[in-house]
Amino acid sequence: MSVFEKVTIRDASYLVDQASGKNVLHVESPHALTQAVGYAKFKAQPFERVFLRGQSKLYDGLSPTLYRGIKSDAAQTNRHAALNSTLELFRANCRIFEGFPDYAHEPLLQHYGIHTTWIDVVDNVWVALWFASHQAFSVGKHKEFLHFDQRKVTEDSYCYIILLSANDDRRGKPRRGMLLSRKTELIDLRVTVPSIFLRPHSQHGMLFRAKGEQGGRIMDYSEAIIGVIRFNLSDAFKWLGSGSMVGVRSLFPPPYFDTGYGMLLSVPHSDFTVGAIHHVGA
Repeated sequence: MSVFEKVTIRDASYLVDQASGKNVLHVESPHALTQAVGYAKFKAQPFERVFLRGQSKLYDGLSPTLYRGIKSDAAQTNRHAALNSTLELFRANCRIFEGFPDYAHEPLLQHYGIHTTWIDVVDNVWVALWFASHQAFSVGKHKEFLHFDQRKVTEDSYCYIILLSANDDRRGKPRRGMLLSRKTELIDLRVTVPSIFLRPHSQHGMLFRAKGEQGGRIMDYSEAIIGVIRFNLSDAFKWLGSGSMVGVRSLFPPPYFDTGYGMLLSVPHSDFTVGAIHHVGA
């Protein structure tokens, strides 16, 4: 059940999104958006926190990049093996990886383009707004060259912010910058990774993943979704404005400023089963 099913918020209505068939809370003002996010956070349990993911459309599931396009256990095992080899490659070629926890290595590479078991989330509404209202275009043999641009406004173009629940049951040994439970994991790269890797700090970068009943990897994280907020694309642009802090150059700093990004680009990575470090035009 969506957290918004019985809520009443001015300038908001609970309805069915025709494109996806899913229930959403449609908001028509920045106040309604802020109130909706705040309501979801307020309703969370003491051990629960709510995070945001901006998207241009709603999908049937919520799979991390490593699992997209596969269904079998064998394919999943092969992807894990390729990812582990890629992690070892970057660790061997970037000595700075020794300076922060190994559990942050995979989420960091996810943030720069490698396919992993994590998905990107934020705790900042305007960053979620930005990703919901912009589109990535990729070229290159391995789709490694990315360009971001504003989506085109049409009569029925919408943006979506998915709300995800992450828990912290405090059962295991605490890890810096992490929320851990039997069902979910969340890492805050602003806490676990030095700001020499500038992109996650610029984007308020956090990563989320869900786990199966026995703690194993599952391929769809959609059960962690507690609600969806929808709004018009044209409204998203009005609410965001055009300041330099919401530009591509700010959210995806070039290697001149993002020294860690430059280090990752220099690694001789050749197994593109798990993607590539993105070259982002800014």
